[in-house]
Amino acid sequence: MRLSPYEILTLHTSLSVLNFDPLMDCDPSQEPVAEKYLRLYGMHHAGRYLHRWGRVVVSPYTIACHYWLPQQAPTLPEKGMVMVVHGYFDHVGLYGHLVRHLLELDYGVVAFDLPGHGLSSGERASIATFDHYVEVFEDILAHVRQAFPGSISAIGQSTGGANLLKHLSLGRRDLAKIVLLAPLIEPSRWWFNRIVYLLGHHVIKGVKRVFNTNSSDANFVRFIERDDPLQPDYIPIEWLGAMHGWIKDCRAMNPCDFPLTIIQGTADKTLSWRTNLRILRRKFPAADVVLVPKARHHLVNESLPLRQQVFERMGF
Repeated sequence: MRLSPYEILTLHTSLSVLNFDPLMDCDPSQEPVAEKYLRLYGMHHAGRYLHRWGRVVVSPYTIACHYWLPQQAPTLPEKGMVMVVHGYFDHVGLYGHLVRHLLELDYGVVAFDLPGHGLSSGERASIATFDHYVEVFEDILAHVRQAFPGSISAIGQSTGGANLLKHLSLGRRDLAKIVLLAPLIEPSRWWFNRIVYLLGHHVIKGVKRVFNTNSSDANFVRFIERDDPLQPDYIPIEWLGAMHGWIKDCRAMNPCDFPLTIIQGTADKTLSWRTNLRILRRKFPAADVVLVPKARHHLVNESLPLRQQVFERMGF
């Protein structure tokens, strides 16, 4: 099963305005192309959970956003909502394991495609500054808070974790719990990527993407490289510049006493994770840092035994 470029365009252009009202919003399982999208990514839960999706405009972006409730009836989940913020090159379709885990624990879930990712607008895999990611997150958070009064928590994978850190750095204390999964501070071999950016940002537009083995789940790695039509092939030089800015901002952050949970795999080759944890321990002295032996970077899509360890240690 594959989605054609025409079907992807159809999904992107046909998303209706999301009201965060289950009685008004679109049920994707009732639309043939959307149903195909759900089956491709293993997110078809018809009859088990309430699922709605649509678009949220956060100028200049149109953001594809989903939410799920742990029961079919449109009632507020007693345990509250959890916002899921995906990583670079990712999109909501790759987070089915995490979404199901939270729903089975009776949490509601909100997830959205970052600008330039998945079904959201924006230059593919690019951003001028990580500030734009945070603006999108905070706009959707405001919608969620208005629609679903109660506890709101957040989980960020990699770049999604960086977005939550930047949210905290702005003095925000409006989330009940924050879990960072392999949060991005410095990538591995940053010295090389930094040189590429500094020497080439006036000359080249991007560099060819290399698909790394970022999980011990061989089926996931194969799917990402061969069968996921929403995977970009290039890293725009603009995004490297935005990451360069984020690394500087992170190192300049004031210490914060928010009790983060940070989960990091010890076989992660995507990040300079030891350096990152040294920085995070200084900036967030109250953080609970959990190491998962043998886990690689994409923790929400690790092999089942490792993924279970990650989900158990999140604390939900």
